[in-house]
Amino acid sequence: MKEYEIVLTYLNGCAGAAYPQRSFDEAELADPADYIRHRHGPDFDKFEKEIRDNGQIVYTRRGTVTYIYEFTEL
Repeated sequence: MKEYEIVLTYLNGCAGAAYPQRSFDEAELADPADYIRHRHGPDFDKFEKEIRDNGQIVYTRRGTVTYIYEFTEL
């Protein structure tokens, strides 16, 4: 298991990117995908996974409501 800092950026359909809401969390996870599955259940398949050059793992679901989860290993 690895420990991650998790940054969630939430963009709703009304305010859009003009007023992003951010929250922060820390968790020990075997796989960051488990965190997304737990929070979004059957919508997990709608998320896109990206691994950035610095090793950060990002899951994004775009639509009327956009979720961006950034996992940074501590």
